[in-house]
Amino acid sequence: MSLSGCLFIVLIAADFFIPMRQLGSFFHIAMNGMAASDKIFRLLELPKAKIEGTPERFCAGDLCLEHVSFSYDKERIVLQDVSLQGKKNQLTALVGESGCGKSTIASLVMGQHRVSDGRITIGGVPVSQIPEKERMSHMMYIGHDSYLFKGTVRDNLLMGKPDASDEELWEALRKVRLDAFLQGEKGLSSELTEKASNLSGGQRQRLALARALLCDSDVYIFDEATSNVDAESEDAIIAQIYELSETKTVLMISHRLANVTKAGRIYVLGQGRIVQSGTHESLLAEGSVYQKLWNAQQELEQYGKGGAQA
Repeated sequence: MSLSGCLFIVLIAADFFIPMRQLGSFFHIAMNGMAASDKIFRLLELPKAKIEGTPERFCAGDLCLEHVSFSYDKERIVLQDVSLQGKKNQLTALVGESGCGKSTIASLVMGQHRVSDGRITIGGVPVSQIPEKERMSHMMYIGHDSYLFKGTVRDNLLMGKPDASDEELWEALRKVRLDAFLQGEKGLSSELTEKASNLSGGQRQRLALARALLCDSDVYIFDEATSNVDAESEDAIIAQIYELSETKTVLMISHRLANVTKAGRIYVLGQGRIVQSGTHESLLAEGSVYQKLWNAQQELEQYGKGGAQA
C-alpha cells in the first residue's frame, strides 16, 4: 500500500469513529436523564405531610420571635435566644454589624429555614404551621438585589398583581418615583434585559418595590433594601417603607441607622443575640452598642460630606 493510501485510511478512520463516540456519549447522557427523571417523579408522587393544627388561611397580625436559636451546623451557633416583636401598624427595625445574623432572621421568618429552638409566630400562629402557599401569598421579602425578569416593565409588575389595570401600575410607579423616568422611555412597554441590567441599581430596586406594593401583602420583610442605591432612590424606598408600616406588619433590616430613626421599635443584634431594644432616642441615651454604631456612621457621613465639598 502506498503512503498516500495509508494517510487516506487514517484520515477517514477518524471521521468514521467520531459519530460512534458521539453516539456513546449521547446514550450516557440519556441514561442519566432518565435516572434523574425517575427521581423527580418519585418525589412528586410522595404524599404531602399533613401538619396537625394547620390553619386553613393565613392569620395576619404581629410578628413574634420567641427565644429563637438557630445554627447551620452544630459547631457554629448563628442565633441564640432571640426574642422580638414586630407590631402591625408600626415599623420595627433590626440593626447590627455585618455578619451578626440579621439576614438569617429574615430567612427564618420567611420559612426558608427551621428554627433550632423557640418559635416564630404571625398573628399568634406558628410560621411552621402556615401552608407554604398561604405564606408566600401574604408575606413579601424584598432584598438588596431583588430579581427582575427579561420582558417589559408591565410584565414584571403584573407578577405582583396579575389583574392590575394600567392605572394601578402607574400609581405604584408614582409611589416609588419611577413614573417620570418611564414616561420618558416607552412607558409600561419599556423593555428590560435579564435582571434589568439596563437599569441603574436604584431604578431596579424601585421597580422591585413597586411590584411588592402591588402584591398588597400583610407582612413585609425589607432586608437591606436600600443597600448600594443612590440618595434619591433611598429616599423613595424609605418613604414607602414608613407608609407601608402604617397599615402592615413591617420588619426593616438595615445597616444604616439613619434610616430607622423614626421606627417604633429598634432591635440591636450583636453576636447572634438581641443586646438592646427601644426607640432611637432611648437607645442613644442608653449608650452601649447602638450609640457606638450611630457615632461611627455619623462620623463617616460627615467625613464624606467634607470630602465631597473639598
